[in-house]
Amino acid sequence: MTITRRKFLTNGMAGVGTVGLASWSLPAFAQGEIMPKSGPRVVVIGGGWGGATAAKYIRLQDRSIEVVMIERESVFRSCPISNWVIGGLKEMGDITVSYNALKTNHGIKVVHDTVTEIDPGRQMVRISDGMISYDRLIVSPGITLLNDEIDGLDAVGRAVFPAAWSAGAETQQLREELAAMPAGGTVVLSVPFGPYRCPPGPYERASLIADYLKKNKPGSKLIVLDSNEKIISKGKLFKAAWDAYYEGIIDYRTNNAVIKVDASTRTISTDFDDIRADVGNIIPNQRASDTVDLAGLRPDGRRWCPVNPWTYQSTIHPEIHVVGDATDATTVGKVPKSGFIANSMAKVCAAATVALINGEEPARPSMANTCYSLVSGTEGISVTAVYDWDDASGKMAAIKGAKGLSPGRFEIVAANADDWARAIWSDMLG
Repeated sequence: MTITRRKFLTNGMAGVGTVGLASWSLPAFAQGEIMPKSGPRVVVIGGGWGGATAAKYIRLQDRSIEVVMIERESVFRSCPISNWVIGGLKEMGDITVSYNALKTNHGIKVVHDTVTEIDPGRQMVRISDGMISYDRLIVSPGITLLNDEIDGLDAVGRAVFPAAWSAGAETQQLREELAAMPAGGTVVLSVPFGPYRCPPGPYERASLIADYLKKNKPGSKLIVLDSNEKIISKGKLFKAAWDAYYEGIIDYRTNNAVIKVDASTRTISTDFDDIRADVGNIIPNQRASDTVDLAGLRPDGRRWCPVNPWTYQSTIHPEIHVVGDATDATTVGKVPKSGFIANSMAKVCAAATVALINGEEPARPSMANTCYSLVSGTEGISVTAVYDWDDASGKMAAIKGAKGLSPGRFEIVAANADDWARAIWSDMLG
């Protein structure tokens, strides 16, 4: 079900003036409640790894609960596997999935719009057509890139030095720029300070860009400017692959945060160097999406949202849940900001939400994570962990003996990565 302005104007105006609107400031045509509730309702903000999973799993567990999912994009595009597009191994269509199955198979009302206000007191959110009320709200909005921390990374700078850290137009742009670059060119890729979305992501991207340069752009090099003091995920496995395959191609520099860019000269600056890039991929530092600030879910001075990991309720507004990359690992436990973790969090959250609506105690949580990374066009590496509740810390903790790295790089791991992506997209969206 897609809510349109026409439906609101014909059906929703009866509610104008019946609800106190002192804290709302949109035009009069948008001051009514749309989609009046007829039973328990959960509103989900965000249709990614966390949001889509939560929406589906609530409906799987209790069809009496209405679920409204608000997502501004018309289709799902996967951040995991998007590096394969940049490296020329897949097309954008290969990582794009429709939301239709959530509507037809599970009766989820999918609204393609942007949430502009959240009122925790009235338990309402606002979109362009008006207000939608909820009994519980699940927020899974992802991240905001802190472009302002890098001098010159304004709209003009971002157009020249895309992050491509949310799969979409910038992913395709980076792929096309690599294809158009002459042989012997210089590519610069930056790695932000952790924590950030997908810890091994920049290093997989470096591997696949280097693989592409090796095969298609002789004499070219890739300079990796890492803000961190070392590779922060699967470090030994990445380094072994780089030493084996990309000697003379990858120039890896630690403690080299980007501080300035100049779009007019295509120059990228650190405290140590000014580098001219034929292709520049600047990935800034990150924090929880601006959407969380509409409800004050991120305390001042903190980058992420504190939650209770038993239910993923916000510690600030308990009727609101937060899942995915926006959560604060200092409250969740030592878990990465990965797609699989967002999917696992969402399943815990969905079960807890159904229990709370039905006046029951939420069950003990458990989660799992598997993260695959390609190190070439044919070989991959992986890390796996299973998490359980730790009574001592009140957080999630990896189970001893249930975590570990792949022993090396293998073609079968790359094949497993492709199979995993298709399976988990079906789990989320099928």
